[in-house]
Amino acid sequence: MTETAVQAAADDARSAYAAFRQKRDQGVRGPQGAIALVTTAWVSEPTSIEGVPGTWAPSPTADGLQVTADATAGIIVDGQTVDGDAIVYSHDSMTPSSVRFDDRRTAFVIGPDFHGRFALRVWDAEAADERGFTGIEAYDFDPAWVKHGTFEPVEGGVEFEHGKTQGGSLRRAVSPGTIRFEHDGAEVELLALPDGDSLQIVFADATTGDETYEVGRFLFVKPRHDGSVDLDFNRAIVPPCAMSDQFNCPMPPAGNRLPFPIRAGERRPAFGKG
Repeated sequence: MTETAVQAAADDARSAYAAFRQKRDQGVRGPQGAIALVTTAWVSEPTSIEGVPGTWAPSPTADGLQVTADATAGIIVDGQTVDGDAIVYSHDSMTPSSVRFDDRRTAFVIGPDFHGRFALRVWDAEAADERGFTGIEAYDFDPAWVKHGTFEPVEGGVEFEHGKTQGGSLRRAVSPGTIRFEHDGAEVELLALPDGDSLQIVFADATTGDETYEVGRFLFVKPRHDGSVDLDFNRAIVPPCAMSDQFNCPMPPAGNRLPFPIRAGERRPAFGKG
């Protein structure tokens, strides 16, 4: 490759990274971005939820929540004002419901969890401004942290345990295989959580809790059919729990706690006075 071609490739990589950073910033600031999440209320019986109108209960068909309110409450479910009872279907269902309370607050339902419960998640579109969010601090782009590795599928997967940011017992998970890359002449092995057609690597490194967010960071990768995989740590992101304590994020398993620093990707969100 000529020097001109090398420079052009480097420029393209930096431009793509700048576009990624812009899209990421817009996403977390959005009306249902990570900063906007203000309430996660798990519902197991008819109850009122602080900050929103109506009475909320498990739906009779166990596929979401049922809200009860009259028209004066101004709750809109799937475009219709609630006047009596309405079913709010889970965000993961075939027909997910949308909820609107006013010009700034929206909601949807998540679940079920391991106990069969569903939760109402409430989003405030003005939360980022009120909290004085100024952006996510990140390292400068470093092409050295674009690692080329391999993904090795394992029949039946690789079982591992990890914690969650809101505590409780360790969760068991299964990685569909192992991801390996080389750093400073040594092989590094990582496990991942399935995430659609991607894999979610939850990792910590020697910067964690000092230069970067104390829980760890996420990196999403897509192995190719031949098993090769690119790990661009410039695109490592802080988990959503860094921006709202309403999220319960997975923590890095023991094998994904790396002894060396990865000075690439996001560091932590920054907030001024709201």
